[in-house]
Amino acid sequence: MSRSVLKSAQRIINYLFFVQISLNLCAQGIQDSILRQIKEKAFYTHSDAVVIKKNGKIIYENFQNQVEKPIYIASAGKSLASLAIGKLLDDKLLDSLDQPIHTIYPQWKQDKKKDVTVRMLLNHTSGIQNHPNASLELEPPPEYKIENIIELALAAELSDIPGTTVSYNNKAVALLGGVVEKLSGKSFDSFFETYFFQPLGIKGYKWIKDKSGNPTVHGAFIIKPSDFIKFGELVLNKGLYNGKRIISEEWINESLKPSQKFTPIWGLLWWRLPEYEKRIVNEEIWESWKNSNVPKEFLDKMESIKGVLYNSKYEFYNALNFVLGDNWNVILNRNLGGDLQSSKRIYATTIKAYYADGYRGNYLVVVPESQIVAVRCADAEGFNYKTDFFPEFVPLVAKLGG
Repeated sequence: MSRSVLKSAQRIINYLFFVQISLNLCAQGIQDSILRQIKEKAFYTHSDAVVIKKNGKIIYENFQNQVEKPIYIASAGKSLASLAIGKLLDDKLLDSLDQPIHTIYPQWKQDKKKDVTVRMLLNHTSGIQNHPNASLELEPPPEYKIENIIELALAAELSDIPGTTVSYNNKAVALLGGVVEKLSGKSFDSFFETYFFQPLGIKGYKWIKDKSGNPTVHGAFIIKPSDFIKFGELVLNKGLYNGKRIISEEWINESLKPSQKFTPIWGLLWWRLPEYEKRIVNEEIWESWKNSNVPKEFLDKMESIKGVLYNSKYEFYNALNFVLGDNWNVILNRNLGGDLQSSKRIYATTIKAYYADGYRGNYLVVVPESQIVAVRCADAEGFNYKTDFFPEFVPLVAKLGG
């Protein structure tokens, strides 16, 4: 048989093989074109790991150089910390989410600090001063410069009246580690190992700790992606793992609900993905910038996108990249600070997925409607901070099931 005939036969076999794969994916309710986008984007963003499961079965798994390793998941670990608080409630070690922190740390029975509750630490409404952002001390891991992260959080002043505004807050989440230790009598790492790592069969993990030995709960976890995804399965199955109750269904439901009145995208340390999130720099936003004496040079650059409705935040980010350049995020922060909004956000009422989100694009995604869980992890080594964050991973996974 000639070589050309053999090549043609091989092409036909390869074609039939890929057709069969596509048919199998369709039978599982998987959008082949979306999965292909995830694979391609994961490759070009130098992802160290991508694992996707549907109905408990792996539909795609890939590790950098075909070797899985534990990865620092940064703030994605905040969502795991939320589970620890739920366990305190389940075991009646915590009275309620509205228990004041001063009942745990009496030194906070003063001024407005006496009004801060556990719920406020979880939903980013505590008002704890958070500048500079404590997470900046976590790059790169595992070196950590803070002597005692819990004492740092306790010593912080309030920049806002508790419960009056929402602001992503690392110090507040770090303090939850102290709450767990005070109420359980176990350090956070020991507590988590006992009630989650061991029953989930997770080994080979590490912790990022401060100089005093406290796990830095706002960014403490170093874990294998194949173990990280187990927490997605735990949430998907309402607190069950392999048929065993790890945490109550009530807590899973509570932690995924809207957690405060200011924005619908946050549960209790879990992110919520709306069906759409539109963006616009409207007149109200524009006037807030002018009234705050934002530099004229910045306003001149932003004039071209004023009043334009963007159908997704990614469209808006692309527009910012076009008018401000590759460092648009830095330029936004420099000109608007932490108090001014960059745009008005318009959210759909339908929530498509829940997810954990960490620096460098470390994600854990749960899509209940399609019974899909997925992780994408990226380590610091070899990471390109301009191109490798892969923010589309979450909405693409949400679309996988159609």
